[in-house]
Amino acid sequence: MRLRRPIVEFACSLALFGLMGGYPSRAQDPDPPIRVRFDAMHSHTWIETLPQPGLNQYHLLAGPSRAAQALSAMGWQVDVQLEAWDAESLASLDLVVLNLVSADRPAFRVSEIAALREFVQQGAGLIIITDHTNCYFHNHALEPLFDQLDLNLSNATACEHAPYTLGQGGGWILIESFGEHPIVSGIKHVGIQTGGTVDARFAVAWTSPTSWADRGRIPMYGEGKDMGFTGDFHQQPDEPNGPLPVLAAKEFGAGRIVVLGDQNAIGGLFLNYADNRRLWLQCARWAAGPNKEPTQQEPADRMARGLAAEAGRSLVWCVEPLADRNIYWGSADRQDHYHAFALLNKYADARATDRCPSEAQWMIVPSEPLMKQEHWRNQVREFLEQPGKHAVVWREEGSSNPSDWIHEVLPNESTASVDSEWIDTWTKTNGSTLELWKNTKRWTNRELLGPEASRNDADVRLEEAMINPLWERGLKRVKSLDQTINWPGDGP
Repeated sequence: MRLRRPIVEFACSLALFGLMGGYPSRAQDPDPPIRVRFDAMHSHTWIETLPQPGLNQYHLLAGPSRAAQALSAMGWQVDVQLEAWDAESLASLDLVVLNLVSADRPAFRVSEIAALREFVQQGAGLIIITDHTNCYFHNHALEPLFDQLDLNLSNATACEHAPYTLGQGGGWILIESFGEHPIVSGIKHVGIQTGGTVDARFAVAWTSPTSWADRGRIPMYGEGKDMGFTGDFHQQPDEPNGPLPVLAAKEFGAGRIVVLGDQNAIGGLFLNYADNRRLWLQCARWAAGPNKEPTQQEPADRMARGLAAEAGRSLVWCVEPLADRNIYWGSADRQDHYHAFALLNKYADARATDRCPSEAQWMIVPSEPLMKQEHWRNQVREFLEQPGKHAVVWREEGSSNPSDWIHEVLPNESTASVDSEWIDTWTKTNGSTLELWKNTKRWTNRELLGPEASRNDADVRLEEAMINPLWERGLKRVKSLDQTINWPGDGP
């Protein structure tokens, strides 16, 4: 593989400054599409660059590209705003998304604030993504706008104790408490990766009562290497307990506003965790307004499109027993699999949840002991009853004999084979397969590079070798960043 680092970095910088335009809608509706625009004037926002092999830049991976694509899949018209907002630029829109503004970008002008306020009052929608504490000084940038929208900001990180954490730290947390509101209808679990709190007056989702608001620390003049301004992630006597609000929804005039306290929750990797994708789509649909969905059937159809497998990618179900708070894919602890989840989301459309996505072609059970539970044995059996499906069970050293559960999952019609030293395979007559992978330590966070780590050629070859068994079973190939750039002299 040829490495052209300067040109790769230049291409990434183009994406970072939002110079790549919006993509066309995949759906063709007889009614005018809902028109949504992401702000790229006051924040570093890009909507084109999905996670892919070779893309290791944090801000691109955490950006809303996947969230934007999900809206486009519903038939919505999606693009970006590269200039200051005014009445003319807002006139044709139904929804504006402000994604984690940053103080190194231009400040909101008085005229912009007035235009956005009027835009919402007249019946349009606004989604504002904030984050923990005052990272990137987003509170300072948003305060004049929030004052005009009757919204409060906070300087805290929403922290939890086990069992509501996604690992050993207190910042990656699981949200399980929701109010009665359309944007949280049917939502059971939402994953947050070090997020902030929102205005409690309009809250529709909260942390647990044992959580606490970890106060941020901003040094004088904002000096220091870390622009996150987080606290110490240990509860101090003056830091309040939960429940803490992490999602807010309010009506403003004839319009609607949603505030979500974590950029990563809808980022390129964690949008596919728990119910985050469904939550995002429901936030957008509600904020866009009640008159944008003309029938009862059409909203369901639109939602199904937004939840469907991404174009050109295979949908991989990464089993995450959220109801038991048994976390594998969402944990950055050394023995768990967040790095693997990120890797799979560069090569596919991987969803970590306890509910089977309807279009999943792959099912990965991250720990064989889960197969001792009748529920997961039934889930694997039902999944493989569909033709052409592929289930993988990761087996640790010292696990129980698979014969203890395989006879319940597979009928007598299946045939067994040994594909390699590390993989045993059972094939059903309908073409579905069950694979037992035995060398699974290499899929742990301890062994795998993190999503933002730089890779050399040897690292890339190793990761491709790990993905290869999936390719051999029909996993769609996703082009690498190197392959998607139009290199000078590479073609006519």
